[in-house]
Amino acid sequence: MQLHTTGIVLAALTVVSAASAQSTQAVEWKVSEGGNGHWYGIRSRNVPDMTWMEMRTAAQVDGGHLVTLSGPAEDAFVFSFWSSLRLDDMMAGPLGYFITPGGVWQSVTGEPITYTNWRPAVPALHLNAAPDNGNSVHRFATWLDSSWGSLSGRWEDWLDSELGNASDPVSRFMVEWEADCNGDGIVDYGQIKNGELEDDNGDGVPDVCQTTVAGVIPVSGASTGGTAITIKGTNFPNSPTVLIGGVPAMDLVRVSATRITATTPAGLPGMTTVTVGSWVQPNAFYYRPECGSDLDQNGSVDAGDISIILLDFGPCYQTPLAAPAPEVPPLLDAQALPDAPRHR
Repeated sequence: MQLHTTGIVLAALTVVSAASAQSTQAVEWKVSEGGNGHWYGIRSRNVPDMTWMEMRTAAQVDGGHLVTLSGPAEDAFVFSFWSSLRLDDMMAGPLGYFITPGGVWQSVTGEPITYTNWRPAVPALHLNAAPDNGNSVHRFATWLDSSWGSLSGRWEDWLDSELGNASDPVSRFMVEWEADCNGDGIVDYGQIKNGELEDDNGDGVPDVCQTTVAGVIPVSGASTGGTAITIKGTNFPNSPTVLIGGVPAMDLVRVSATRITATTPAGLPGMTTVTVGSWVQPNAFYYRPECGSDLDQNGSVDAGDISIILLDFGPCYQTPLAAPAPEVPPLLDAQALPDAPRHR
């Protein structure tokens, strides 16, 4: 697993030639080179002073997580990529480690922390060895930037208030992708990047692995609820959460990965959403009024509903026909005209 630092920097530099491409570049730590097959990428947001929690959420939205490190080789590889883009001159790099309210360090992935690279004590600056910022619940781990000289790349425990850079309106962080949802032994991000797997909604999760809703049968039901429906789609989980118009469905049964049966709850008349897991399908089900002929929805079919119909009594609206062209009178035959009187 050990890699030479010089090779690491050269490998990172081949991925990007200038820091101007910082928001879209990613590099793979290839298994053939002693790596883990994970991908690591720089992400930028035009938001000044993002908090660590906001960066954590943004990484998850991209289908990955803030970087976690299993040992010195991975640490050296990823930090070399980060520093080769000269981002460490702008701000320290946030890592996927934080302290719990109970004072215990934890990773964003939930995996055990088996490796750390905390900064040692600096007597000249009266600094104890990191982590040394007490038990604030807003502490997280970062790489130290190049201003720390030989300590650059070591870990520091910072607070959210220390992360921002007022002189730079852009917040940057590193995302790690390691998910393999289809179990083919290859990290999904690389297959998406190479066009091998589709990701139409751009959330970093291949479409073949994502829950989708294709339709609902029947497409409508009474607003009082109680309609038995079948939801069709893909990749339904074993214990799905199903909402109809934001209200949990009843009598839920996952028949298969592509079919769910349920009973609708009561809802307001009109089109509404159907949600399975994180997938929201708008306008997927129509709640009919309690009585379909109650046009003014006053609770009964009466003269008021008839008057609404009478407002449009007569032929249905249609595109007016073009006006006929005026007739052109035929040319007169001079020989057929009677002789005009002659004046003498």
